[in-house]
Amino acid sequence: MRPTLAAQTLRDTTVEYLTTTFALAEPDTQDALEDFLTDPADGLFRGPYLRIRRPFRTAEDGWQRHLDRYPADFPPPYAHQAGRSRG
Repeated sequence: MRPTLAAQTLRDTTVEYLTTTFALAEPDTQDALEDFLTDPADGLFRGPYLRIRRPFRTAEDGWQRHLDRYPADFPPPYAHQAGRSRG
């Protein structure tokens, strides 16, 4: 089997699985989900690849209080790692 055909089949079955698993009651919301999954420029798939975007935000100041110590060059964690999330 050709890799491009296998990728297309995998993409199609993944889209079908996700749209049936998350069968949404509102038609507009269901259409938005399907558009996101199938849009070639801004959707979940880009070419034969899966694109995962990281929506993570850096934790607000104050995360340090959860640690006894840390190196001076320790990068700040993401908000979900610090135990609080920003809305």
